[in-house]
Formats: sequence, C-alpha cells, structure tokens
Amino acid sequence: MKEMYLKVNVENNENCDFLDVYYRNGMCFMCHRDDERLVEIEDAEEKGAVKFAESLKYIINKIKDHAYDEVEKAFPKCDTLGDILTNFIPREINDRVEGIKHHVPTQGDVYRSKHTSNNVVVLSYNEKTRETRYVAHNYASREKEDYLNEHYYFTGENIDVSALVNKIG
Repeated sequence: MKEMYLKVNVENNENCDFLDVYYRNGMCFMCHRDDERLVEIEDAEEKGAVKFAESLKYIINKIKDHAYDEVEKAFPKCDTLGDILTNFIPREINDRVEGIKHHVPTQGDVYRSKHTSNNVVVLSYNEKTRETRYVAHNYASREKEDYLNEHYYFTGENIDVSALVNKIG
C-alpha cells in the first residue's frame, strides 16, 4: 500500500452515519463515519509531516556522523540541508531517504528486531532470490529481504563471521 498526501472534502449525509468524501474533480465515495479509510485520509497530513520530520532528522544525523557520501549520492549537488530543502519537494526527500536507509544484506551484518530488540547476524544473501539466511542466539532462519527489512533494521555493525567459524573449527 502506498501512502499518499490527499486533500478531500467531507460532507455529512442527513439522518445516517455515512459521509460523502469528495476528491479529484468531484469524484466521490460514501463511507461510514468510523471507516478506516476516512481516518487514514484525515491523518494523511499529520503522517506526512511526521515522516518528513523523520527524514530531515535522518539527514542531519548522517551529516553529524560524517556520512557525506551517502547524502551526496541521494541529493547530488546539494552541500547543505538548505540546498536539499530548496531543490526537492518533501515527497522526493522522503523517497530518497528511504533509498539511503535501504541496505542490501551482506555476510556479518547485524540487524535488530523492531519488536523484541534481539539481534540477528546475516550468514548469507542470495541476490537472485533476494533470500537472507540469518542466525540469532537461539535460532536460525531464512527469509526474503522484504521480510527482513519489515521486521528488522540494520544497526550499522558488521561481524566477521568467517573469523568466528575459524575459531570453532
């Protein structure tokens, strides 16, 4: 599902719990007052502002961490945050920051669970099938890259797995 920024007009229907939602040249749909789609539309502006603020914080943190090359790749010919804000609209900034955040798993990468805060270490990544094999302290698993990115985030750390295996053998 793609998140969008959308301005709509909403009208009450008389004597019922349904609303008429108008958008794009008078097109309309009717939904219940408590319909999830309506709530998402009402919250779209706030969600967009929060996402934009998170993107800006991420860029600032990358600059503070001296990761200029990553920022330069995503925003060419922009030397400052002001240049980025001047040359790109918020949606483009959000999309480009997502591109920076996307990390292709490599052997030894440490990921942390978004739900339990447990760490896992990538054993291997198959580019053709986009399948990742990883291990934690009490289990091993094989999942698609999308699953890994949805449930884990890259910590920036990398462990030399081959050195660990050599110690065992």
